[in-house]
Amino acid sequence: MKQQFSSKTLVALFCGAAITLSTAALSQSNPTVSVTNSPNPDNPIIVTANRAPTLANNVLADYDYIGPEEIQQAGQTSLVQLLQRQRGVEITSGIGAGGSSASVFLRGASNGQSIVLIDGVRSDSALNGGPTWESIPLPLIDHIEIIFGPQSSLYGADAIGGVVQIFTKTGSGPAKVSASTGYGTYGTSVSDASIYGSTEGEQKISYSLGVSQTLSTGFNTIASNNPFALTAMKTGYVQDAVTGKLSQEWSKGQSIGIQMLQSRMKNQSPGFNAGDFSNNPEYQLSYLGAPGPQQAQTNIAQLGTYSIYSKNQITDQWKSFLQASLSNNNGQVLQDQTPYSPAYSPITKTKQNIYTWQNDIAIGPDLLQILGERRTQSVDSTQYNGYIWPYTNLESFSQSRNTNSVAGSYQLKRGAHLANLSLRNDSITGYGPQTTGGAAYGYFFTKQLRANINYGTGFRAPTFNDLYYPGYGNPNLLPETSKNTEVGLHYDTHSYDIHVVGYNNTINNLIQYGSVNCPPSTLYGCASNVSVAKISGVSIGGGTRLGNFVLKGSFDQQSPINQTTDQVLAKRARTFGNASVEYTHNKLIAGLGGTFSGQRTDISGTDATTGNAYNGAMGGYSILNLYSSYEIEQNLTVFARWNNMLNKQYQLTYGYNTPGSNIFAGIRYAMK
Repeated sequence: MKQQFSSKTLVALFCGAAITLSTAALSQSNPTVSVTNSPNPDNPIIVTANRAPTLANNVLADYDYIGPEEIQQAGQTSLVQLLQRQRGVEITSGIGAGGSSASVFLRGASNGQSIVLIDGVRSDSALNGGPTWESIPLPLIDHIEIIFGPQSSLYGADAIGGVVQIFTKTGSGPAKVSASTGYGTYGTSVSDASIYGSTEGEQKISYSLGVSQTLSTGFNTIASNNPFALTAMKTGYVQDAVTGKLSQEWSKGQSIGIQMLQSRMKNQSPGFNAGDFSNNPEYQLSYLGAPGPQQAQTNIAQLGTYSIYSKNQITDQWKSFLQASLSNNNGQVLQDQTPYSPAYSPITKTKQNIYTWQNDIAIGPDLLQILGERRTQSVDSTQYNGYIWPYTNLESFSQSRNTNSVAGSYQLKRGAHLANLSLRNDSITGYGPQTTGGAAYGYFFTKQLRANINYGTGFRAPTFNDLYYPGYGNPNLLPETSKNTEVGLHYDTHSYDIHVVGYNNTINNLIQYGSVNCPPSTLYGCASNVSVAKISGVSIGGGTRLGNFVLKGSFDQQSPINQTTDQVLAKRARTFGNASVEYTHNKLIAGLGGTFSGQRTDISGTDATTGNAYNGAMGGYSILNLYSSYEIEQNLTVFARWNNMLNKQYQLTYGYNTPGSNIFAGIRYAMK
């Protein structure tokens, strides 16, 4: 697509950037947790891998970490685009601007085969599975942990590919405020503000509150090879979000708290009114070209997570954590009336109530963890049945299910030896018990060199869409199950580190569109357990410090195969990776980063304009990003970012554009 800013704008921004960009650097996230953006670069604390704070050197799972500094340098980058720059992560783009309908793949696993936690609260769509990434506000995130491999023995259903946990800011110490605002290409503005801190004394109160807004006029997401007869259309979006935390330590080792995040995303995407497919007589004669008037449909996505918790030091050896949480994902699509169809607005409401009691019991240097959990999911949806003629029947369904879980784990440390054992049972309405387990062993050859071997099982429960969606759902589905084996070698020093992980993940009962055991109401097929997937690969990451420079890089080689069809899984590349170099001098930070991917294949079909078949092949790509920041005075920083510097035209979903070359610049005030 064409570059989206004028030559005058480019020259002005280039001159401004030249003041601070005295050197180039590769902007990409750290491939490991042991570089500069962690609170303790040499051995930070990781929470998600073991459901308990654990020194990074003692974490046996494969993981990535994204720190506050990298998030602050992101500019107008979306959360999904930020994740794209991490080791082991691939993404797909949505059909509209703002990351709508985007997906994230962890080591080849699909979007629905991984889970997302926001401050410990599970956030996903009970209807479609997986998180609604576009609804999560990047400006309000403090840091992110990515844990790879099956984590069902710790977190239950859907954690086949891994877990992404997003942490918002927690207040500590004297009150501090921060605020930033910026403007960039595509008419994009991003603004946020927050206050956080804590009181002094024995009954300390900690607090944080943050708000953000992102606006954009968007860009044309329709590529020249779009197979659905869609033409160029500019789509914009607006996202508003608020997050807050409040807790009190009412006695030593005893605290209670509440936390929340609420976000609303309103964006546009190109499309047609659903009824035009059956009501336009001219389209019915040839089934070529547009079925009816094209329009930008409006999508509204609302995300909320809320929890209340109590942390209690029962004895010197026993810590208790009790939490009640609510998570919802609501969506609505608005389409205008056309000559062939009335206006319509299908609605989806999903809700999860989760009650968790976790007990951590110290046994000498070891940790025994016992957990009980209950999760209630519900969905209310009104949708058009797009599978049965005349495709405009408005149908509603309302469903719910419960999951009762018990789990236990044991973390052992003996000299140079580390070991983790975990076992969990999830009893889901309609499926009976699902038992998963994990075992990991690590050995320190030296203080810097460690090897590990892990084995884990996981499962994914069918979504409500898989089970009940009108004309497609199949209540006879079985859960997907997985078995994963991996080995790793890790070398860490203060100056450099390298991590090499090999893995093999086999997923049975893969749920896809098919014709196996379909109910009579599904005339053209349904959700079916029709495939087996095997994803094997090697993931390599490392970083080093050379004076004022920090160099980082990652490379993933994988074989994500659908063994039933002997084809590569859709939208996965066999090779992808990142590289970066960052320069720091006094008050200046400057970086240059690159992301590359091999070719991928999307779902094939028939082109609506020509009637010819297409295979969905998407070429490989390499993109470069440049960023810098300069502290002009204490607490006040100017920053700039240039994404896709060479204006690379590439696709993450067949027939849809990704952002072209774009620039974002702003100013930030943050008390230290």
